Amino acid sequence: MRTRTFILCLLALCLSTIRGYASGLGDFRVNARFLTDRMAFELHLNSNQYNDLYEINYDFLCNIGPYVSGIAVADTRAMDAYYRYLDERNDDLRWVLSQVEYVRFIDIEYFFRPIYAINNVCYLRVYKIYPNRTHFYFGPPRHYLTYRGGHCRAHFGGVSYYRRNYPARYHHPVYSRPCRVSPQMRPHDFAGPRPGNRPPQKLNWKPAPRPDRKPVSVGRPNYRPPQHSEHKPQARPPHNPHKNPGFKPQERLTRRPEVSPDKMRPKQIREKSNMKEKERKSLSKRL
Repeated sequence: MRTRTFILCLLALCLSTIRGYASGLGDFRVNARFLTDRMAFELHLNSNQYNDLYEINYDFLCNIGPYVSGIAVADTRAMDAYYRYLDERNDDLRWVLSQVEYVRFIDIEYFFRPIYAINNVCYLRVYKIYPNRTHFYFGPPRHYLTYRGGHCRAHFGGVSYYRRNYPARYHHPVYSRPCRVSPQMRPHDFAGPRPGNRPPQKLNWKPAPRPDRKPVSVGRPNYRPPQHSEHKPQARPPHNPHKNPGFKPQERLTRRPEVSPDKMRPKQIREKSNMKEKERKSLSKRL
């Protein structure tokens, strides 16, 4: 019996946490807590606002989880769903935050529009301002591990749960102006891939028109003789002059010296021996 109870509890824990890891942004619970922690720190919220704000941020991240891959590539349907859930999240915050706190919330970009995409990857803007993801100003919310989207609008027919419970929980003035994100913010949130080191082009820049036909080569270009300067270079000194100034080179011999037999080539030696043999025979005949 105890084993069965332990298995059921473990299964329930896995089901409660599996939803928090189904996004390209990372763990839903960690991101929702980090965003809520920084909002409570900068807006000076109380404990009730802190707990309700965590639920709203968690529901928002869970709702956009299936659309993160489409948001990263600027898919139209995914971005429409994202801004719809973002407007619902910002509308729920009207009933949790006071009018003064909500005005400050709108002016902070990384709270009012928390997600952006660059190079086909989605990020949370709050991590750019607070890069240390392990530091928290406050402890975890009251139901950090047990909340699983029970106060989402899908369970109340599209009506805000926090609007229904506002009179019993809060008594501050509510922000009454429209709080929807302007469509002009889409290029700022989900821009295309950034270029490399290319210089920015001018607004009215147009490329040069291409010629109608390729130029025909007439021949070699006209020859231009080199232009001689007025200052002539100095005469080049003789190559490797002799160190002794009184040295006079000898006159070139007109007659080539004979080559010793030991330095002659074999063919020359044979020809000379044949001539001597002929001279010897002719001398013997005369005698």
